[in-house]
Amino acid sequence: MDKRITDAFRREADGSWTCVEAASFDHPSGRIQFTANAVFGPEDTFMGVKVAKWLDALTDARRMSDV
Repeated sequence: MDKRITDAFRREADGSWTCVEAASFDHPSGRIQFTANAVFGPEDTFMGVKVAKWLDALTDARRMSDV
């Protein structure tokens, strides 16, 4: 099974996401590289992307496809 970008993050109770291992991903807006221990809150923007909202959407989509 291919590794998913969400596997490199942990969702926190406050809605933020913490990167647990270095990762990179080709996003429609360009390649994004994440470093371990980086934290992204729901309204934080990194390289033009609201990372926490993007990860939430990916997680929601995965849950829907598992139904």
